[in-house]
Amino acid sequence: MKPARLYSFSIHHSEVVENSHFPEMSGLEIYEVIRVTDGVPLFLEDHLERFFSSALQKGVGLPLTGEQISRRLKQLMDANGVYAGNIRFSFISGETGGFLASFIPHKYPDAEMVQSGVRCGLLPAERQDPNAKVVQAGLRAAADQLIAEKGFYEVLLVDRQGQVTEGSRSNVFFLNQDVFITPPVVAVLPGITRLKVLQLLQQLGERVEERPVSVVELAGMEAVFLTGTSPKVLPVRSVDGFTYATGHPRMSRLVAAYDKLVDSYIRERL
Repeated sequence: MKPARLYSFSIHHSEVVENSHFPEMSGLEIYEVIRVTDGVPLFLEDHLERFFSSALQKGVGLPLTGEQISRRLKQLMDANGVYAGNIRFSFISGETGGFLASFIPHKYPDAEMVQSGVRCGLLPAERQDPNAKVVQAGLRAAADQLIAEKGFYEVLLVDRQGQVTEGSRSNVFFLNQDVFITPPVVAVLPGITRLKVLQLLQQLGERVEERPVSVVELAGMEAVFLTGTSPKVLPVRSVDGFTYATGHPRMSRLVAAYDKLVDSYIRERL
């Protein structure tokens, strides 16, 4: 993936390079997208753990440590003079591969989206290896096309069994009869925000079920929300024509708890 043109520099291996001279690289790519606020990469330890886990699952040896990656992310921020946004870092296997890190365009939900929720669609598609964060260009292209055509914020993937698994760039949670429901981790990319939300729900004393959710169940859900690097915890007002409440008190309490967790994480590292 080419770095965004609105930023001047990227990291190639351990060197700062101008984006206009970014080299062509090909091969299996393992990647992470991490949100940076006030110069602090949010939940960096969890992202690194997933990054190395993905490499292990795909049989890719990473010739660098978590500490080295952390230093390169700081190097990227300093080179661009940018300390907020989304950074994509990756490792491409093969002779022309190596470590890459770049700022990428981001679209954070505005206040209206947070209050009123967002529209989502359904896309029949499956990740080839849900638990490993690797580039799957065909799925990304199909999701982007449907989002652009229909004006959706996100599309939820539906597998061959008619079960909703996750968003193309997010995880999904449902709320019904005071129970929070999310598809099991074996069927989805284990999102970092998803992990934090599950931990918060436990702390809040909420009931949680990790189980498959079929498309036919969508009509009966009380509330739906997305979790992810850019959306954080974002209410959904409709999925493929089914509408949901966006101001459910249990969901609002969760949103407040997540924002407090993020603020605390940043303060501890400034």
